[in-house]
Order: sequence, then structure tokens, then C-alpha cells
Amino acid sequence: MRPARIPLCALITLLLLPPVVAVAGPVKVFILSGQSNMEGKASVKTLDAVLGDPAQRDKIAHLKKDGEWVKREDVFVTYLDREETPLTPRYGPLSIGFGSPVGHRDPFTRERSRHPGVGPELGIGWVLGERFDEPVLLIKAAWGGRALKATFRPPSAMPGEAEMKERLMQAQKKTPTLTLDELAKTYGSDYRKVLSETKRVLDNIEQYVPGYNEEDGYELAGFIWFQGWNDMVGGGNPAYTEQLACFIRDMRRNLDAPGLPFVIGEMGNSGDKPNETVTGFRAQQKAVAEMPEFKGNVAYAKTASYWPSSLEMKQEWDAFRKLARANESKSEDDPTRIKPSEFYLVNWEQKYADRLKFRSDRPYHYMGSGLCYYQMGESMARAWLGLRGE
Repeated sequence: MRPARIPLCALITLLLLPPVVAVAGPVKVFILSGQSNMEGKASVKTLDAVLGDPAQRDKIAHLKKDGEWVKREDVFVTYLDREETPLTPRYGPLSIGFGSPVGHRDPFTRERSRHPGVGPELGIGWVLGERFDEPVLLIKAAWGGRALKATFRPPSAMPGEAEMKERLMQAQKKTPTLTLDELAKTYGSDYRKVLSETKRVLDNIEQYVPGYNEEDGYELAGFIWFQGWNDMVGGGNPAYTEQLACFIRDMRRNLDAPGLPFVIGEMGNSGDKPNETVTGFRAQQKAVAEMPEFKGNVAYAKTASYWPSSLEMKQEWDAFRKLARANESKSEDDPTRIKPSEFYLVNWEQKYADRLKFRSDRPYHYMGSGLCYYQMGESMARAWLGLRGE
């Protein structure tokens, strides 16, 4: 018996249809949470700079193919708690754009533009995507300028009455009308948002994972935490270790996921030459992973080695500022005086253009280095794999 022939028009239609991604097994779901450095503050243009550097391009060559940024059809990202724009997708296949968009001014043409951003999710997603046959879903729930001692505060570590009254007195210096009840509501607000963001994604997971199969379902596989700047500065947070331990316990309970593997991303600022403040904070972070109850289910991911030390340029900046102050001190009618903005453009942006193209933000955002964010994400994903003995 001859096989049935497919009409030519039907065959052409089938060939033109987009490929359907086969979903094999439960979707591996990871929650990525923290503050601005989990948001991601690197311009995609810094990745282009790396791709143009023969000494570094191999580190991320797989991210771009035929002039286009690769979109992984087996790893998906949601970042629902933000406005949808061409530069800021709220969900979709893993690629660039899931960080914060970054403004850019060409130092020679002076044209201003904005570019997609990247964060640790890019490295996390690539490592996990290569590891699993099953689809991977990354749920981003991160907001800049947040602290564990305040908005990320977990339920079991809420401040007592005395601490709340002291906080209120401090807060009323800026907002005299603020009430104790209003202040109390801010504590743990972002902790609760992590839960609500996770719930609204998982309640509609078929929208975010094409080809999702209800019979296979999903597995809440891990929680990756990259936060700390606002708990480190301004006098620090002596209770950070215990608060983060409470955060892990409470989050596991609220997610109904006992033993959920948890990764803590190291405060990598300043690389291998941190000051006492950074060193002390790293010790607070690491102490959580070393607690006996968290052995084998909480990992500390090293990130300091990816600090872009070549982009610090402190000596160059100090020299520039000295020249700039001398220029600014000249009288307005001095013909040798240059307009400060022009002086900055010529003596900083243009003079160091070859190095500045690898960075797009300030030191506390890892110089806005896309390579740094990518590599830190890789380290976090590998730390999670390490919890599985891999």
C-alpha cells in the first residue's frame, strides 16, 4: 500500500510554519531575585565591544550568530513587573534585553541612543540551557535600591516595636507625615512581591513556555539571590546573615518547596582587592551558606574574579579631574577656557573611547560590563549545579 501523498500546497504551508519546540519533561523553574545588579545594568554595546576584541571574543561568541543576537528556544525569561517596550521585553526566549536599558552617547558623532540591557540571567540561562533537555524558565523578580533589612525583610525576621519606632523617627526627618502603620507596610513588601510575581507566572506558565505540557508540568528547581549593596553601605546591616537565613527558610515555606536549592551571589565589587567594608559583607553572605542546616542545599557563588579591573581607570579619572578643575577655575573671558561639557567630551570620552566602550555604568554596577554580568551569571548557575554534585 502506497503512503498517502501530501498535496504540494499543504507541504509548502507546513514548511513555512514556525518550528514547535518539543517539551520533554517538567519545566525547570528558577527564581532570580535581588536588587539592581540582578536587574542587570550593562549595555549590550559592551558585549559588542567584547566580540570585537580577539583576546576576549571566544568567551561570548555563542551569543551572536550571523550578526543577530541568539534567542534560545529552550530557555525562557519573564520579567513581568516592568513596562513593555522594544528595549524591555516582559517575557520571551532568553536573549539580550532582560536587563535595564542603557543610554549611550557616541563620543565622536555625539548621537544619543538607548540600547537593550543584560544582567546575570544571560549567563545563568545559557549554563542551565546547556545542562537540561527540559525547558528552563527564569522568573526575574528584582528591583533596584532595595535592602534585606527593609523591603526584602522576611516574615520571621520582622523588626520589633522598639526598632520600628527608631526607624520611624529617622524616616520622619524626610517625611514628617509618615505614620508607623505606613512604614510597617513597607517592610517585607518586596519579599511579598517575589511571591506574587512567581505565582502570576506559574498560574499562566503556558503563556511563557511555548509548547508547555500540563502532564509534564513544572519543577521549582532553584532560587538565585544577588543582592547586598543597600545592606552594605550606610553603616551596614549587622543582622544580614540571620535575616538572609530567615529569608531562605520563609521563602521555602511560602513556596511550599522544602529544601529548594538556593544560590547566594557574592558581592564581587572591587574584585580581589576589596576594602574592609566589602570584605566584611562577603563574610556575612558566606556565613549563611556555611550554616549546618544549609549544607548541600545553599551555595555561595564566587563572582569577584570577574570584576573588570581593567575598566576601573581610577588614576586616569583623577588625572582628568585635576585638569578639569584647572580649566573650570579660569575666568569666563579667558580664551583658553573650554566649556566643561566640551572638556569632558574631548578629554575623557574621546580620549579613552577604546576602553570606555567596554563599560556603561558606575563601579557599584560592575562598571556596566556585559561580560562581567554574563560571567557572574555563569558562576551562579554552576554553583547551583554544584549542589547536585555536578
